[in-house]
Amino acid sequence: MVITSKSARYLAMAGSIIVLTGCNGSPAPLGISNPPPTPTLQQRIDAATNTVASNSACTTITPFYWEIGDANSFLASGTGGDNSALPPASFTLMPIASASKWIFSTYVVKERLGILSATDIKFLNFKSGYSNLSSCSTNTTVDGCLSEASVAGGTNGDYILATDGQFFYNGGHMQKLASSMGVMGSYLNAALAIEIETIGGGVNIEYLQPQLAGGIMASPSQYALFLRNILGGTYSFMLNLLGSNAVCTHTNSIDCPTAMFNPINQSLPGVTNDVSEEAWHYSLGHWVEDDPGVGDGAFSSAGRFGFYPWIDQSKTYYGVLARYDTVNVTNPDPKKAPYITSVYCGRLIRKAWELGQAQ
Repeated sequence: MVITSKSARYLAMAGSIIVLTGCNGSPAPLGISNPPPTPTLQQRIDAATNTVASNSACTTITPFYWEIGDANSFLASGTGGDNSALPPASFTLMPIASASKWIFSTYVVKERLGILSATDIKFLNFKSGYSNLSSCSTNTTVDGCLSEASVAGGTNGDYILATDGQFFYNGGHMQKLASSMGVMGSYLNAALAIEIETIGGGVNIEYLQPQLAGGIMASPSQYALFLRNILGGTYSFMLNLLGSNAVCTHTNSIDCPTAMFNPINQSLPGVTNDVSEEAWHYSLGHWVEDDPGVGDGAFSSAGRFGFYPWIDQSKTYYGVLARYDTVNVTNPDPKKAPYITSVYCGRLIRKAWELGQAQ
């Protein structure tokens, strides 16, 4: 900008308020810096790798494989952890526990052609009242699992009036919904896997038990393919439904009186918040990590043994932190539970990738 004598007189009259305009005429106040440049792919890779290698949230957990990619392809991967054993590889099959929930909810969304009923939504965001499931036998059917005894008393398929309309994290919601969908209730493990694989996109899974919310065994690469398929639109409805119909989940709080049990906060139903005080939301079979203090809005589905898949808030990148930690599942300190420690490490890897700076 060239300041003419006429401009100088105007600036003198304006006193201390100086507003210059850019070439497009928009205001460009002095002292406002430009946003930081977008990191290069190599900067992102280096930042994620260095975070895995140096941050104690990642170096103190059992060995893991990590991967990040976008809708088109895998972009980076590596291994990390405490060197207590060999880390898994991209092709290592492992139980993914609650990461199964995201796959089943995607199947339901596909079957409903993206149009969910109010009942579907209650089942998928865990407010249906079917909150009594503990585990399933390996050789039973979907319906057979519902009729089995629950460790809480009664059967896995019992409806609990007190939890209807309240958020209660439990596999019974999805088990009951699956039972109501066609002939799925009669399926054993193999038939169930074939049915769920009809979501398409080439994803191959196995069921260790016919439990929709937690029974899948898969490799990190297969789950990564599933996430790429969401981002790329292979599952044409799920991308737009990420984060939709979300309910609050923060237990023992004034901000969410409708939350009764949430493993992000509690180790067991009814206890104090002995895991964390983070306030997340729960959408259709997946979490929304939107805690006001530390959340970044990512969508995720952490499993009991530490398998942690995610899609970032912008729906641009996916990530998988894959581990099968049977040691800390029984750790007396709830804060050492594999699912929550994987979240803490995975969140840092995600932030490093976003900023191109090691955390």
